[in-house]
Amino acid sequence: MAEDKAAAPKARALGPEEKDECMKIFDIFDRNAENIAPVSDTMDMLTKLGQTYTKRETEAIMKEARGPKGDKKNLGPEEWLVLCSKWVRQDDEEEILRAFKVFDANGDGVIDFDEFKFIMQKVGEEPLTDAEVEEAMKEADEDGNGVIDIPEFMDLIKKSKNALKEA
Repeated sequence: MAEDKAAAPKARALGPEEKDECMKIFDIFDRNAENIAPVSDTMDMLTKLGQTYTKRETEAIMKEARGPKGDKKNLGPEEWLVLCSKWVRQDDEEEILRAFKVFDANGDGVIDFDEFKFIMQKVGEEPLTDAEVEEAMKEADEDGNGVIDIPEFMDLIKKSKNALKEA
């Protein structure tokens, strides 16, 4: 039987960018656009954030997040933000690494074309063609090996943040 985790970190206020990033993760796991994530998906989301829990521990965390009258089998976006407020760190590199793990769906340590396309479709305003996704991936794939590794992903995110600040 898994050992119970130490006391969960205290919640802190999330900034607008942090809320947006947390909701992007939630949206990826909200596969049917129902605004809910089942226990099994919540376990995956927490794992992608660097947290590993058993089903029982996840249910306890969900119970804490949703309060006494919340849905016992699903987690909504408000509850997800409560969890994020406990786990999101200020450190940019850790945050980027967590995002990389979410987007690296098969866990092989790189983001391939299909994973990148999925990301681009989820975060973009309009659907992109394969050619547009391929062009964006070429820009991010600095060494030209056809995949995006962690350093390339970190560079991509940092460049995106800088471009947003300058706009």
